[in-house]
Parts: sequence; structure tokens; C-alpha cells
Amino acid sequence: MNADDNNLEVEIYKLGNEYKAKLIWFDDSDDKSSPMAMRLDLKNPDKLLQHRKLLGIEVMHGLIYNAEDDEWQEGKIYDSSSGKEWDAKAWINDEGYLKVRGYWHFSIFGQTMRFKKV
Repeated sequence: MNADDNNLEVEIYKLGNEYKAKLIWFDDSDDKSSPMAMRLDLKNPDKLLQHRKLLGIEVMHGLIYNAEDDEWQEGKIYDSSSGKEWDAKAWINDEGYLKVRGYWHFSIFGQTMRFKKV
């Protein structure tokens, strides 16, 4: 899935009842001295994880489909640019885009990203 602003791509997959996503591409034009394949998770608060490469890391996990609300809920999303993990939910809008909302405790305090299937 490609983010609406074309700055990252994720692969979404199901493991058991849970949906997850891993980072497969991101725009690395902000720093030409360090290519995408070599970038590390330096802002992760866990010192042991700061040496892992960003490509391939799990950026979303725990999403479980709720048929009543027609959305995936109870997930977590990781923002490698800040090293923070947020609560997350996702749904498919009327245009067929996957919308993922990362938030802090309450859904109104968050940010939504839109993804299209590639």
C-alpha cells in the first residue's frame, strides 16, 4: 500500500486474527548521505532496537476486524521519525482507500493517513 503523499509504502498482511504492516519503501531524499537500505531505527527508545534497519520493520500490529463497526481496531502504529508508538484503527472508505488513524487514547487526538493499493 502506498501512502497518499507517496512518501512510504507498507505491506499489509494477516497473521492469525491480527493484521500487521511492515515498511517496504520510504522517501529518503531528506538525507542523500545515508541510503534507504542503510537507515537505522535511531529514534527508537529501546537502545537494542536502534541498530535495526528501517526497511522491513513492523510499523503496525494488533489490528483486529470488528464487523459491527466495519473497521480494524485495537492496533498499534509505530512512527520511526519520532520513535513513538500510537494506538491505531483502520477502515476502507467509500473510494476504496485504506485509512489508518494513529492516536493517543482517544481517536479525536490523532492523525489519519490514506493508502492506496499498488
